[in-house]
Amino acid sequence: MKRTIYIIALLALVLTSCSKAERNEKKYLKAMQSEDYEEATAGFNDFCSWLEKDKSTMTYDFKLMREAMDLRVATSADGKLRCYSWPTGGESESNRYYANLTQWMVDGNILAFRGPIDNLLAGRKPDISKEITLAHSIDTIIEIHAGPKGDKTAYLIAQSYVNSNGNKRSYVSASYINGIRLTLLPFFFDGIEFAGNNEFVNYENVKTSDLFKWDEKAKRFYAYQSDDSLHYLPGKYTIYQFDGNMMKKVEAE
Repeated sequence: MKRTIYIIALLALVLTSCSKAERNEKKYLKAMQSEDYEEATAGFNDFCSWLEKDKSTMTYDFKLMREAMDLRVATSADGKLRCYSWPTGGESESNRYYANLTQWMVDGNILAFRGPIDNLLAGRKPDISKEITLAHSIDTIIEIHAGPKGDKTAYLIAQSYVNSNGNKRSYVSASYINGIRLTLLPFFFDGIEFAGNNEFVNYENVKTSDLFKWDEKAKRFYAYQSDDSLHYLPGKYTIYQFDGNMMKKVEAE
């Protein structure tokens, strides 16, 4: 009997939480889509504040926003890191503008950073004036176990953007949770901070997740690069062998 009551109470809690999250999602989406600038800005800030404070959002699906505003949600396999990016509607002659917000968990507590993830990893403070215009689309997170005992986790964060030529570029940076900070792993890719050197003219069907691949069994990471001056396909993968601490280039096979 007690077990039945407990299960019913747990289900009620889950349903209540889902209902609250769904209400918030609809409310903030409606506000951000408003034609009134002040209302849309307030909706944006309220949405970000919700993500910054409510750790239940780290497991919420955001199906409505993903469909309506092209919200992109990348979550690490261990559930401790989640990155959001979405187009803001603004763009220059060559660049599309995105908003970024990153969440991570430390000892059961949620931490968050509003602004370009590159600024977060570099240890820079949020810059409200630039938090939208300099951000990129964050497409996927690859989780790798590092350290002598495999008890450290490196997160390879793949992001993409449209450059000054109007072409898509993608790259991966490595990060880890250090104390309460999410920070860059310097020189992780054979002495440099980033992996991937690709640029695509016709990029609509190029998925960033296909450009970067991790072979867990072989401990190899593949970063695609286009290999001619015009940046067209086909190209090749740069292969990195993971030695437990960093990635080292190997000759193509």
